[in-house]
Amino acid sequence: MIHRALSTVLFACIALLPVGCGASTMSSRISEARVDLAKVTGSPEAPKKEDLKDMKGIAIMSVGQGGVGIGGEGGGGVLLKKVGSDWGAPFAVDAAAGSIGLQLGGQVKHFVVVFYDEGCMRDFAKGGMQLLAVGEGTGGSATGNTRSTSAQYKAFIAGAGLYGGLQLGGLNYSPATDVNTAAYGSASMAEILDGKVKKPDGVLSLTSAIDAMR
Repeated sequence: MIHRALSTVLFACIALLPVGCGASTMSSRISEARVDLAKVTGSPEAPKKEDLKDMKGIAIMSVGQGGVGIGGEGGGGVLLKKVGSDWGAPFAVDAAAGSIGLQLGGQVKHFVVVFYDEGCMRDFAKGGMQLLAVGEGTGGSATGNTRSTSAQYKAFIAGAGLYGGLQLGGLNYSPATDVNTAAYGSASMAEILDGKVKKPDGVLSLTSAIDAMR
């Protein structure tokens, strides 16, 4: 299940900060997703063609991080489902976390999560807690890249900024309800992911960039 995802190192319980503050409109989410995708695909840990061969969907996100001693993360992005040879509409997702441990500095992480299991992808869209412990350090956009994998997904993370130390924390994903409602009205998560809504402007350039990776 996705609630066990994104790290196999160590799990622990913490108190979460309020859910993160991704961009407030679907248009800006799509624009930011194009930037996040470029950051990850331009990193040493970029997805390879074989990583994308059997994907059912993809999440593209960025999360800001910072703190001294006790820190937190917040951000968001979009999730897209593969529908035949096409894509559904982007579904906005927020993320937030609290963290404890030895920390100093600030960082932006750019995420691409490739899903191979539709149930796992829908669990991610519904929201849940991902607990993790990661030792990491970055000194610029070319370093600090990590890869996490399971049978259900692969996650590719590129870091930018200056951040160092051992952190113990978790990411809490949840639907960005206000953003989705503004873009699609009362459409359900399934209707959005399945593309049974009018797609927002700009999404074609994003899905074209994803398809170009394959």
